[in-house]
Amino acid sequence: YIAELQATSNYPKSILSSYPPGFSGQQQQPQHASSSNTVKESPGARLCHCETRADDPNPIIRINTGVGYRGGETKPTQIPFIAAGFFFAPAASFLRDVPFDPYLPWCFMGEEIALSLRAWTSGYNIYAPRRNLIAHQYRPGRLGLPKFWESVNQFWHKPQMNNLVQAKAIQRLKHMVGYPTASLSQIHKKGIEVILLDMDQYSVGHERTFEEYLQFANMKIDETTQAIVCSRIDWCNK
Repeated sequence: YIAELQATSNYPKSILSSYPPGFSGQQQQPQHASSSNTVKESPGARLCHCETRADDPNPIIRINTGVGYRGGETKPTQIPFIAAGFFFAPAASFLRDVPFDPYLPWCFMGEEIALSLRAWTSGYNIYAPRRNLIAHQYRPGRLGLPKFWESVNQFWHKPQMNNLVQAKAIQRLKHMVGYPTASLSQIHKKGIEVILLDMDQYSVGHERTFEEYLQFANMKIDETTQAIVCSRIDWCNK
């Protein structure tokens, strides 16, 4: 992945990110694996789509894949989103420019759009690696392990605790991303100013604007539905 990162046009301010292929079958083998558990290379996928699902307990933007690589591409393709589970970047500069937010310890949904927005406005371009070199176990239950939200409930020894703590974290994220329901006036009205603690250190960057990112990712704020609307990103799927 170092060579792939260096092949990008914005290097060294470049990030590689994708959703790796998952493990499949009861044998707990990667989908693209040999008998020796070595992951075989496969064409990479681009993160070119986002959506908000109304059935989420705390709705916020989700990231999803678009058209995958077909082979023969001369360099990695730029994309608008970061996958929190796998992204590869120059560690020292990235952690200085886009430090992880310590006030979001229980964040799951919403982390990806926050990382994407913060990195891009800090001058980083995001690219999809042309080949998958790793795989991921998306079904930890097969290994006897809890999912993220189950681990939160277990930690607090309280059912549904994940939804309760997510509700607080989501407000901080929604304020950053521009949701009208989490505007400064709305936060003051709800009396939850604490969620803005040190926001200037862990928010939008200073090399590009929030509005420029919305245009780049073909997103807009819908005042009627009080949500961020995602539209098709044609340039990302080419």
